[in-house]
Amino acid sequence: MNDRNFQNLSDQELEALMRAGASSLPPDDGLVEEITPWRRAMKRALLGIALNLVTLNFWCLNYLLPAIGTLLLLLGFRALRRENRGFALCWHLALLQAAVRYACLILNAAVWQAEVYQLPWMRPLPYVLSFVSFVQALGLRAGFRTARQKAGLAPAAPGTTALAVWYLIMCALALVNYTGFLGWVLILAYFIILRTLWKLPRQLEEAGYAIRLAPVRFSDFALGAGITGALAAGIAGCYLFASGYDMGWVPVPEREQMGLDELREELLDLGFPENVLNDLTAEDLATCEGAIRIFVDQGDYPVNGGRLVTREESGYHVQTRVYDVNELRITGVAVELPGEREHWRIIHHFEWIVDPGFHGTESLQFWPAYHIEEGWSKGGEATGRVLYDRDGTTYAAPYHYLGERSYQSDTMFWGKQQNNDLFAAFSFPARGQRQRGYVAYDTLENADGYIMDSWINYTHQNSWLQYPVRTAMENRMRGSWNLSGTFSLVQTAIQFYPNDPEDFSDNGYTIIQE
Repeated sequence: MNDRNFQNLSDQELEALMRAGASSLPPDDGLVEEITPWRRAMKRALLGIALNLVTLNFWCLNYLLPAIGTLLLLLGFRALRRENRGFALCWHLALLQAAVRYACLILNAAVWQAEVYQLPWMRPLPYVLSFVSFVQALGLRAGFRTARQKAGLAPAAPGTTALAVWYLIMCALALVNYTGFLGWVLILAYFIILRTLWKLPRQLEEAGYAIRLAPVRFSDFALGAGITGALAAGIAGCYLFASGYDMGWVPVPEREQMGLDELREELLDLGFPENVLNDLTAEDLATCEGAIRIFVDQGDYPVNGGRLVTREESGYHVQTRVYDVNELRITGVAVELPGEREHWRIIHHFEWIVDPGFHGTESLQFWPAYHIEEGWSKGGEATGRVLYDRDGTTYAAPYHYLGERSYQSDTMFWGKQQNNDLFAAFSFPARGQRQRGYVAYDTLENADGYIMDSWINYTHQNSWLQYPVRTAMENRMRGSWNLSGTFSLVQTAIQFYPNDPEDFSDNGYTIIQE
C-alpha cells in the first residue's frame, strides 16, 4: 500500500485504522503532522483564537479575519467535542460566538444597524463576547488537562491558565475603557501564550494519545461553504432591501393649500419663490401670515467631482476644477413676521434638478440663526417634509428624523467636540423626478445689529458600496474626512443684516468630498 494514500483517508477511517494496529501506518513524521486529525483540529482552534483578536482597521480586515477565526473555531472544536467535557464546552461556546458574530456581520449591512446596536440589551454585547472568550479559555484548559491525564502526563497544561487570566484582565480593562500602554504589553503576551499552546498537541501525540473523533454530517468544506453562502446572501439582502428608510410616501392632494389663495398672492408679490411656495404644507404656509418682507438666496451646486482644466496665467500653468453640471438647487427664504422685536421664519428648500442617483440615505444638517445666541433665539420646533414626482403624481412624506441631536465629533484641529445641531434624515426612491424637500423654523431677535446667518449642510450618498453601512446623518456627525467617495457634502447659507436691506448678497459656497 502506498504510504501517500493516507492523505485520502477520512478522519473516521484513519481512527479505525489506528485502532486496528495497521502495519502500514505512515512512517514519515511530516506526513503524520499533515494528516493527524488531533493536530489539525487543535491548530484550527488555536489559529481561530488568534484571528478573533486581530483588529486591522483597513480593507475590512477587522471583520474578515475574526469571521475566518470563528469558522476555524467551529471546525476545530467540532472534531473534538466528544473527547471530553472541556472541549465540548468550547464547541458550544464556539457555536454561540458564530451565531452572534455572523448575525452582526449581516446586520452591519442594514441601514438601521446603528439603531439596533443602541438598544439597551445590545449595548453589553462586546463585554458578553469577551466573557464568553474567557469561559472558552477555561474550557480549553480543562480539555487539555483531561487529555494529558489520559495520555499519562502531568495534568498541568502550560499556557492554558495564562490564556484564561489574559482574557480576565482584558474583560476588566474593557469595563474601564482602558487604552494605555498596558494594552500593547497584553497583545505581545497573547501571542507568546499562543506559541506555548501551539506545542501542546505535539506533546500529547508523542505520549501516544489518540482522540475519539466526533461523527459529522457535513464535511468541513461543505460547512464552510454553507456559512459563507449564508453570510453573502444575508449581506446582499440587506443591501437590496434595507439600504434606505421606510418613508411612507402618500400622494399630495391637488388642492392641499385650499383657502390660502390670498396669502399665496401676498407672498408671491413680496418675492417668495413659487416653486418653494408650492411645496409648503397648508400649516407651514399659514405660519407666513402677515409677512412684512422677504429675502431670498438661491444657488445651484455640484455633487460631482468635476474636471480639471489647465490654463496659462502669468507664464504659469494653473489647474482649475470646472463643474459642467450643478445637480442640486438650494433656496433659502427668510420671511419677516409681525412682532415687538424682529421675528423671522426661515425656510431652507432643496431640489434635485439633475437626478444624481439615490443609493440609500440623505441628510440635512442645520446651523440655525439662533446658533448666534446673543443675537437670536429659537422660536419653536422645526417642520418640513420631502417630495418627489412620478407619473404625473406628487408624493410626500415626513422626514424619517427631524429634530436636534447631541453628538461628539472628531475634528482635525480641535480634537473631540460636543455638538448639538438640527438634523433631518430621509431617503428617496430610486425612481422618480424632482426629488425635493424643505425645513422651516422660527427665530426671534434678542439684540439689535446681529447678522442673520442660517446654514444648511446637505449630505448625499453617492454609492451603496460601504461596509459597515453608515447613514448620511451618521457620516456627517462623525466630522471626519470622507476619503471613500461614498458621500458628498454641499454647504451653503442665507446671510444678511436685517437692519441693512441693501447689504444682502449670495454668501453660499459648496464643498465636495471626493
